[in-house]
Amino acid sequence: MVSRFFFLRRDALPGVIVTDRDLALMNAVKIVFPECTNLLCRFHIDKNVKAKCKSLIGQKNAWEYVMDAWGSLVDCPSEHQFNDCLKKFEIVCSPANVC
Repeated sequence: MVSRFFFLRRDALPGVIVTDRDLALMNAVKIVFPECTNLLCRFHIDKNVKAKCKSLIGQKNAWEYVMDAWGSLVDCPSEHQFNDCLKKFEIVCSPANVC
């Protein structure tokens, strides 16, 4: 993955950089932009969740519930709703519901 950075002024460096989980790129961001926050790309997070978790779900119909709960969790607009969505996600992902 090739990233390009364009700056209008030297004193206007980014505060946040979004990357995939490429460790070399993440390490370079730490070195080149030590004050910058590095966030992971949501697309790549979702891709990894699907790749890693699907094999753990025993019931085929449970997968849809898990992914729905995951989507609700990452799309929460407030901290209060996040806590509610997290509880729902934990219940949906409990061994009793997915095995």
